Order: sequence, then structure tokens, then C-alpha cells
Amino acid sequence: MNPENAPKILNLMQFARKAGKLEAGIDACMRGLHRKHIHLIVIAADSSDRTIKKVINAARAYSQKLPVITFGEQIELSTALGLPKTGVFGISDKNFAAKIFEYWQS
Repeated sequence: MNPENAPKILNLMQFARKAGKLEAGIDACMRGLHRKHIHLIVIAADSSDRTIKKVINAARAYSQKLPVITFGEQIELSTALGLPKTGVFGISDKNFAAKIFEYWQS
């Protein structure tokens, strides 16, 4: 990931939250996956290995094409989004998810 795209990704995540298209926390993301509402999962880089494996396995169980990316740190993301400390976020809008994934790849 290009470091100059990090603020763009964070900004899109803030817009998704304000639009009600962001699920925060592992339980909320699992519910969203079960309902097939999640189009992208963002995991904080400092999340535990157990959490990362749990989320990736759940994502693969529900959809083989669901992108899972690692971005930022828990404190940084949670503070920017105005949420309690959490490391797993689900984007439930296709357009936000596509643009975040595009920025993350470049």
C-alpha cells in the first residue's frame, strides 16, 4: 500500500460510518457476513493472530471473493472513527468497499 493513500482510506471509512455503512467489531462483522451485507473487511495490523485467523476463516466460509485487508492500528482507526477500541471493521457498501480496496492495492 502506498503511504499517501492511508488518509484517503481513513477518510472513506469515516464517510462510510457517517452513512451507516460501517460495521465495527468482530461480532457485528460476523452478523453482517452471515446476512451477506459486508463487501470488505478491514483488520487493524496490531490485532491478535487469533482474531485475524477467525475473521479470515469466517470471510472465506461466507464468500471466497470477499476481500480482507490489513490497515492501520486499532487506536488510530477507532479514534478517527469515534468508536471504542476495536480492530475489525466491515464495509457494507459496494462503492465504498471498491474504492477503499482500490486505494489499498495501489
